[in-house]
Amino acid sequence: MKKFLVTILIILSAIILPVVAQTTFDDYKKRKEAEFSDFKTKKQKEFDEFRRKKNAEFAEFLRQKWEKFDAKPVVKPIDEKPVPPVIFEEENEPAPQPIPQPKPTPAPIPIDEDIVVVPQPKPQPEPIVPIVIEEEKPVNTETIMFYGTKVSMDFPKDDGFHLKGFKDNDYADGWAYLMDDRYDVCLKSALDARAKLQLCDFAYLNMLKEFTQKHYGKTNEASFMMGYLLVQSGYKIRLAHSATKLYVLYATDYNLFNTSFYTIDGIKFYPVDCNEKSLNISSASFEGETLVSLQISKEQKFAMSQTPLRTLKSSYGVQASVCVNKNSIDFYNNYPQSYINNDLTSTWVAYANTPMESFIKDNLYPKLRSAIEGKSQRDAVNKLLNFVQTAFVYGYDDKIWGRDRAFFSAETLYYPYCDCEDRSILFSRLVRDLLGLDVVLLYYPGHLATAVNISEEQKGDYLVVNGKRYTVCDPTYINAPVGRTMPGMDNKTAKVIMLK
Repeated sequence: MKKFLVTILIILSAIILPVVAQTTFDDYKKRKEAEFSDFKTKKQKEFDEFRRKKNAEFAEFLRQKWEKFDAKPVVKPIDEKPVPPVIFEEENEPAPQPIPQPKPTPAPIPIDEDIVVVPQPKPQPEPIVPIVIEEEKPVNTETIMFYGTKVSMDFPKDDGFHLKGFKDNDYADGWAYLMDDRYDVCLKSALDARAKLQLCDFAYLNMLKEFTQKHYGKTNEASFMMGYLLVQSGYKIRLAHSATKLYVLYATDYNLFNTSFYTIDGIKFYPVDCNEKSLNISSASFEGETLVSLQISKEQKFAMSQTPLRTLKSSYGVQASVCVNKNSIDFYNNYPQSYINNDLTSTWVAYANTPMESFIKDNLYPKLRSAIEGKSQRDAVNKLLNFVQTAFVYGYDDKIWGRDRAFFSAETLYYPYCDCEDRSILFSRLVRDLLGLDVVLLYYPGHLATAVNISEEQKGDYLVVNGKRYTVCDPTYINAPVGRTMPGMDNKTAKVIMLK
C-alpha cells in the first residue's frame, strides 16, 4: 500500500510541479515584460522631453538678432599646365618574373617627403534621441525620382506649416510649430531612405532639398523644413536670410572649390542654392551637431540604369567589357570638387577612396582577376598598370570640360577620355581591390601618378613612406613598367597623398 501511495505521489509531482513551474515562469515573464515596457515608456518620455527642450532653446536663439556676414571669395582648383603623356620606348611586355621571397624593408632613401593625410570618414550622425512613432497618424506621402531612384517621404496629412513673415520672430515661431510630434514622420521616413539607399551626407542633403521643394514648392517654407530636418538628423547647419529669402548653410569637413562661403566662429559654412553677397545668419546651434561629410564611404544604392557595354583592351592583351550605372554617373557629375586641411592637393582623395560599385566589380573584375591570377605581385601590378595606360584614350580637361575635372573610378570607365589624375585614381582602386596592396598618389606639378607597396623585393624607382617602400607606377607613362618614373618628374620633391 505504501509503495502504491509513493508511486501516486511521484506521478502527481511529475504532473503538478511542471505546471506550477510553468505558471510561475509565465507570471515572472509577464511581470518583467511589463516592467520593461514601463521602463521603455519612461525613457522614451525622457528622450522626447530632452529633444523638446533642445528645440525650444534653438527656437529662442532664432529670436535673437541675426548677425550680418559677407560671403568670402571662392577658391579655385590648382591651375597648372598639364604634363602630356609620354610613351615608354620599350613596348613589349616584360618577361614574367619568378615570385621572390619577401625581404626586410630597405633603409629609407634620402627623400624630402611631403605627405598629405586625410582623416578617416566618421559614422553618419544620428538624431540626439531615437525617433519613435508611438501613434500612427494620417500622412501625405511625397514621391520623387532621386537619380533615377524612386524614394518616398511622409508629411502630416494636416500639415499647416507656414512662415508668417521675414522677421526673426517669424522663424522662431516656425521652429516651434515644427516641434509638434506630427512632424516626426518626416524625419523618420527621411532617415529610413538614407539608410536604405546608403546615401552619403551630400546626397542626403540634396534629397531633403528635393523633397521639401516637392511638398512646399521653391519657398522659404521648403528651405526652413530642409534646415529643420538636417538639424534633427544631427548635422551642423545655420539658417540665414536676405531681405525676403531664407537659406540653409551647412558646415563640412571639406572646403569646396568655386563656391562662396561664410565663416562663422572660424568654421566655413556653404549656402544651398545661394549667390547673395551678404546674409543675416542666426547663431542658433544644436547639441552634438556634426559636419556634413563629402566623403563617400559606402556604395550608394541608386536604381540601375545600365549603360551600353564598353570594351577595353590593353597592349598586353588584357580585354574586358564593362558597363556602369548611369544614375551613379549623374550623381558624380553633380558632386562638388573640394579639398581638406587647406591643402589643394587633397582634392583627389575623395575620388580615390570612393568604393567601386558592386555592379562594376561583377562584370569587370573577373576578367582582370583572370589576367593576374598566379602572377607575382610585380607582374600582376604590371598587368593592371598597362591596362590603365593603354586601354583608355588620353584627353585634356580644359579641352573636354573647359575646366579641371577629376573623375571617380566609375566615370573613367564611362567617359571616352581621361587624364593623369583619372587614371591614377582608377589604377589605385584596381590595385587595392584586386591585389589588396597599399597605394599612394604622387603629386608633381602638373601631373599625378601612383606608387604601390609591393611586398616582394623590387628594382626601380621607389619612395619610403612611414617605413614602407612604395614603387613608382605611372598610369600615364604609356607602356612603362613598374618602377619607372616619367621623364621630368622628381620623386625627391613629389608630394605623397595617402589613401585608405
